[in-house]
Amino acid sequence: MGTAVTDAAAGAAERAGAFIHAIVWAEHTTLWDLLSDQGRAAALSVAVRNGLDRVVAGRIRDDLADPVERERFLQQLVGGLRRDLRSVELTELTVGEWRTAGDGSVAVELLTPSQLPGIDAWPAGRLILSCDTDQGWLVDRLEPRLAGP
Repeated sequence: MGTAVTDAAAGAAERAGAFIHAIVWAEHTTLWDLLSDQGRAAALSVAVRNGLDRVVAGRIRDDLADPVERERFLQQLVGGLRRDLRSVELTELTVGEWRTAGDGSVAVELLTPSQLPGIDAWPAGRLILSCDTDQGWLVDRLEPRLAGP
């Protein structure tokens, strides 16, 4: 693996850490800023399936939403991501190994310490990130793992 690829993936891991930090501390605006267009579209799609009005979703997508609508949606987004990671203690999540894919994306493992003696940290899920030419690494999706070691 070349140095440029290693440096790029390290940047993805750093962004993954910032994303987890934003979930833990409910920094919903930062969380939204760290989502790629694909990640935002997925979040809005889930919200519409869960009752968000399509017109409101369109305004949020186009950055035209009323601040109250946007705030409510982003708070629900944080809550949804926390539910996705409900099987782990959020404050103990750490960023683990990363792998690059053929499409240029990077999968960053999320680790949680084991509560069982003699068992190392186990994967709690992973974040898939892609690189935007203007904004750097952004999160496309969270793939939680709901079972323990």
